[in-house]
Amino acid sequence: YCLLLTPHSATVCHRHREDLAVTQVDLDALNRLLWYFGAHRVITVAARAGILRRLAEASSSIEELSTELELHPLATGKVVRALTALGLVVADDDGGYRVVESLVPYFRAGSDDIAPFLEHHHGMYESWGANLEPWLRGGEWQTRPRAPQDIARFGSAMRAIGTHAARRVVEHLDLSSTESMLDVGGGFGHWAQEFCRVHPGLRATVLDVPPVAEMAESALAGGDLADRIQFMGGDYLTSDYGAGYDLVLFANVLHQESRDYAAAMVRKGAAATAPGGRVVVVDFAIDDARQSSVMGALFAIQMRSFGDTHPEPAIRGWLEAADLRNVSRTDLGTDRWLIEGHKSG
Repeated sequence: YCLLLTPHSATVCHRHREDLAVTQVDLDALNRLLWYFGAHRVITVAARAGILRRLAEASSSIEELSTELELHPLATGKVVRALTALGLVVADDDGGYRVVESLVPYFRAGSDDIAPFLEHHHGMYESWGANLEPWLRGGEWQTRPRAPQDIARFGSAMRAIGTHAARRVVEHLDLSSTESMLDVGGGFGHWAQEFCRVHPGLRATVLDVPPVAEMAESALAGGDLADRIQFMGGDYLTSDYGAGYDLVLFANVLHQESRDYAAAMVRKGAAATAPGGRVVVVDFAIDDARQSSVMGALFAIQMRSFGDTHPEPAIRGWLEAADLRNVSRTDLGTDRWLIEGHKSG
């Protein structure tokens, strides 16, 4: 449940990550692991009930919270104290509670608000509870077709968390000579928008399935970046990527595919890259044996049978097999990395 949004919040997250990634598990440690289901639910329910937003806006007592939000006082107190134990909330000397400073922007209404992402996680909890055991026993992981409103909600969730990840990525990339980019599977264009904001001379093309591309184009229309970002409806496995891009980006997309499909996508990306350009992969990190990185191993389950969390040697191999050189890796926190390869020229 760690957010890993800023260096300031890393202390809390590392503490819980170490709890998760224990090497010697005794009965007490096992019991703590089992109770992390409660931590997840406390966070998402507190967000849905308005507790985290209210405590991000100002310090508040349990009585004030429960009255203002129309919540049960006893239950509110227990949830807020659990949030405090988890490190998301701190208690004031006067009996009030408030969100820790490093997380305030993410729970407060505004451009940094991650409420849609927390709502998405709330639904994931339900999905895992209903599907993990049947899937493990050979059944199908049940999903329903996405209606337009479902696509919009998912897009909002990915934009809420993806925008912060994109900001971290652009800090590590020199875009000064990058004039054009292709964002493969780029959703509503949140990655392209952050790249374009950092480099005013950059123009971006975002490839995603037609319903997403149409919604994204409509949402961006009239904005300050509408003339610099175009959306291309298509299938990233079968559609033509075009050619001549200075940068081709695969951000949180290769994990949606098997190794063979992911390798084919990288080849297509390399072919679409101009001489001297580069292909950049951003994704969840995982150790080579895929058994030590907690986030990577858990996310692999989320990808069920269609995708996976791919280790560095696999990604590096795909880039090199596509005739990309000077392949390098940059760690983005503890659970995500950036791996890039350059095209000769």
